[in-house]
Amino acid sequence: MESKISSILEDIGLEKREIKIYIVLLKEQNLTALEISKRTHIDRTTVYDLLERLMNEGIVSSFVENKVKHFKVLPPEKLLSFYQEKIFSLENIIPSLQEISDQRKESVTCELFHGKNGIKIVINDFIQAKKDYKAIGIRKEYEEFLEFFTDQVILQLDKLKIKETALVEEGSEFIKLKHGSYRQLNKNSLPAVSVLIYGNVTVFFMWKEPYCAIRIENKDFARLQEEYFGLLWETAKP
Repeated sequence: MESKISSILEDIGLEKREIKIYIVLLKEQNLTALEISKRTHIDRTTVYDLLERLMNEGIVSSFVENKVKHFKVLPPEKLLSFYQEKIFSLENIIPSLQEISDQRKESVTCELFHGKNGIKIVINDFIQAKKDYKAIGIRKEYEEFLEFFTDQVILQLDKLKIKETALVEEGSEFIKLKHGSYRQLNKNSLPAVSVLIYGNVTVFFMWKEPYCAIRIENKDFARLQEEYFGLLWETAKP
């Protein structure tokens, strides 16, 4: 049981020697530094340093009895309350931290996803974004490769009232969204991959071996892809 306790206390930020001191003081409160040193087999100088750190954390407190300093720890139920207060404090500053994060310089994130499961991950992330999007080259291969997963995607997008604006191959058959707008291009005008653009994200899908998706997150790159989409849209047939 003590090994499990030690493992969990280590997970919340206490180091192994601090955990030893905490458990010893739980078993026998009101010990001196010398007594703690003997029971934990940690040299007394280090014990003082560790106790100082634990007192700064609010986990250990001290008092003087007969001119000798003694130490005790928070009881288990108060330890839980202590860490819950820390979590509450962190939750309160999350908006400020997010604001700082949003001020960082525009970065480029590029990820490669392999196979059917990888492509499903990309599509699920896209659905979670709940953004209108533009698509180039919706293909029958997409529906055939993902099978019934395609129907689930369509149902979710329709339920969220997501608007799809897409360029498709002339004469191609595919499932349309309720809130979709479509124009057609001849086969030679479309790229060999499907392109999805939403927010600051651009995704390129390859619908043949090796099946994969390349997800790029960058505002400027997405803007350029939207401009390219706009040029194709102007030349496409209703």
